[in-house]
Amino acid sequence: MSGPSYGSWTRALGVCDLATGVRLTAGSRMRIGSLTKTIVALIVLRLVEAGDLSLDDEIQAHLAEPQIPRGVTVRRLLDMTSGLPDYTSEEFVAGLLLEPDRLWTPSELLKVALRNPQQFEPGTSWAYCNAGYIMLGMLIEHVTGARVEDVARRLVFDPLGMRETELPPLTHDAAALPDPRLRGYHRRDGELVDATRVNPSWAWTAGNAVSTVGDLRLLVEASVHGDLLQEQTRRELMRTHPVPDSTFTYGLGIANFDGMWGHNGELPGFQSFAGHDPATATTVVVLTNLDDHSADLLAAFLRTRLANAAGS
Repeated sequence: MSGPSYGSWTRALGVCDLATGVRLTAGSRMRIGSLTKTIVALIVLRLVEAGDLSLDDEIQAHLAEPQIPRGVTVRRLLDMTSGLPDYTSEEFVAGLLLEPDRLWTPSELLKVALRNPQQFEPGTSWAYCNAGYIMLGMLIEHVTGARVEDVARRLVFDPLGMRETELPPLTHDAAALPDPRLRGYHRRDGELVDATRVNPSWAWTAGNAVSTVGDLRLLVEASVHGDLLQEQTRRELMRTHPVPDSTFTYGLGIANFDGMWGHNGELPGFQSFAGHDPATATTVVVLTNLDDHSADLLAAFLRTRLANAAGS
């Protein structure tokens, strides 16, 4: 694999559909999984700047969920130090493939999560938590009185020119991708299974966005440089916590991968990575229609090659 030593390089490899052999394009719109969390974090921070929220607001003050423990704040949901239990167990994800058409509501997802015990006291540790970002989606809708997909368009997508990105509404039609020829695959028992039909409502504001490599470049670069935020808020975004047994640290919906700031994501059929290194002005975005960590692996390979080229 080769590319330019500087400038922009975009390449599409592989096919949209194993049955038809239609080739992927660089503009293919795919599900991006947990890269959605960076979008949600930017929405919340813009609402904080508007005075609609405070990062240290207790969630109990806004949402009438009786099982939310005291000490769970907006900040602790964003940086995953809330200790809330999660719902995305291996059993839950396996069930999605058996019942792909099910339309999940945010309240149902939280009920699944809150059946489990609190992982730790809020603010005392770190654990990845999709349920916290479902709660943030509910918070956004409660504070604004609008659908989160419309708020995302107004506060993030339109200002950044992300014209190919959307948060699908919670409908039975949300499983349909903009290009019906594009399929996403999950490896099960050595076979590649088409997982495109799985309704992404189960991921909602934790991971249901659809985007392109071009739009995700805009997202991560704007996040790091604070294009939508005041400087103090940008610093809050990038104030990170150590992650147990990991080499990265985590801020408010964004991670620091050894100087490259961004996020990855995975859900049935798709995997993604997008990151920007401000020190070298380098951005890496990878989207795949296979959920086998291939986007992470390819992104790591590209980052290594770029670092070696910079040092030579």
